[in-house]
Amino acid sequence: MDTKPTESAIAEFSWLSEVEETGPLLSQQSPIQVRHFVIGSGSAMIHPECHPYCELGLHLSGCGSEFVEREKAIRQAGDLFIAGPGVPHWFKISRYPVTGTVIYFLPSLLCEFGPEQDGLYILRRFTAKQNIKSRLVRSPAWLRKRLTFGFKKIHREFEGKSLGREIRLRTLLMDMLVDLVRWERKTGREVVQVNSSMKWQHVNQALHFLRDHFTGPVYAHEVAKAAGLSESRLKVVFREALGIPWSRYIQGYRIQQAVALLGTSDGSVTEAALAVGFESLSHFNATFRSFMGLSPSAYLKKQSKITNL
Repeated sequence: MDTKPTESAIAEFSWLSEVEETGPLLSQQSPIQVRHFVIGSGSAMIHPECHPYCELGLHLSGCGSEFVEREKAIRQAGDLFIAGPGVPHWFKISRYPVTGTVIYFLPSLLCEFGPEQDGLYILRRFTAKQNIKSRLVRSPAWLRKRLTFGFKKIHREFEGKSLGREIRLRTLLMDMLVDLVRWERKTGREVVQVNSSMKWQHVNQALHFLRDHFTGPVYAHEVAKAAGLSESRLKVVFREALGIPWSRYIQGYRIQQAVALLGTSDGSVTEAALAVGFESLSHFNATFRSFMGLSPSAYLKKQSKITNL
């Protein structure tokens, strides 16, 4: 059987070469941002995006085709969209108006919530390798109603900028995520399959070590020692828990920090790379592009244009 992609398939997924970062600037102080969008006309294509954050989106009206990497599915009003760091995605509108809300948040935010297995379990819902059907969630009416109310409430809180906003944003986001994963588990739609004997504390210890030492060289034996595991066991346990290698996690964490530095300081790309623990500028550039969809220099130019508008 011929498994080579057809010309039409190649054309359909040519958008992957045009992916660029369109997400917000997040930091440990402001780890959540909320965007509401209304698209009534114009171009039927929203530009492809890629970013180092977790993304939770809800369409309130309209429909179209959702593309995630090399997969495609129909997305309609009421559908949730879930994406982890570095996942390229794109939406092509087929019916207007398209309205909805998108929540971006740092993956490390979920590591702060205990007991430790709960936060890490929910984090894996975003980071684990999964197909597009798992990323597009069509929930029952009662849950869709609760989630829609939650999205409206978190957007209102984000725009209000009142005292205690950051605390309230985290609480509202966690409420929605818990509702989602509880429903998935109860109905057998659970995406995350984790060994019941998983030692979550080892993963949590590794994460704390990575966050505390990301500015310098990090070696497998150091992470393993901090986690109380052998190097070989660390690889297995970390991937089982989060669906990605620990080395990929630290790359994403470093890029998050670099994006914040590049967006809020006058420092150079080289200075940002060194500040977040990269020893090679070429490695930083390649990693940055894999998460953001464009080079650091292109990102700076884009930010400069936005600032000067």
